[in-house]
Amino acid sequence: MKYFVMIFIGFFSTSLTYGQTLKIQAGTSISKLDWELDKINLKPPYKETLVGLSIFAGIDYLDRKYFNLSSNIGFLNRGGKGEIPITDSTGTLTDQFVISKPTLNYLSINTVISLKYPIKESLFPFFNIGPRVDILTSYSEHFDGIKDINELNMVSFGLVTGVGLKYYFSKFHLGLCCDYYLDFNKVAVWPIRNGISGGQINVNTITTVVTFGYNLE
Repeated sequence: MKYFVMIFIGFFSTSLTYGQTLKIQAGTSISKLDWELDKINLKPPYKETLVGLSIFAGIDYLDRKYFNLSSNIGFLNRGGKGEIPITDSTGTLTDQFVISKPTLNYLSINTVISLKYPIKESLFPFFNIGPRVDILTSYSEHFDGIKDINELNMVSFGLVTGVGLKYYFSKFHLGLCCDYYLDFNKVAVWPIRNGISGGQINVNTITTVVTFGYNLE
């Protein structure tokens, strides 16, 4: 797995040499956790959406009329939110709740092919798809117990796919893009051990970002 990450980073670095358009993307990350516990008859605890940050720097290259390649690296905030019941001093559940927000912060790297179709000389709707790798850099205390049993995945592989619109003027462009992050592996999977419930965690994420680009040519 570490060799895949090295190759991916190497490919990204090489692409910078032949780049044509530098860009910055910033916006929101909207995610939801599927936190499932075996043998426990409870509602999933973190089913509400969490709004976080998505910030990337990247470069577009091999630009043609109907497609280009794009490599990007940045920060991605993922997680969930839910109401957790409060217990009193005797351990009895009360009718009060506290909002809990499990979070996962990733260094995310992707390379996508962008298929575009000019509807005007300077206006391009597009569709993106490509592989990505996310490296977990930090996480909230909710995941400490899972990390302690070495079941928290520090690297996530998957696809990023999305649609958007770009407007070109002079050497600059402005864009808006909505991406969906499809994971090939789970955040965590742990088996039943010594009577302790097993479980698994998945995270679903959509980002909406504004893009600003500068053409180097």
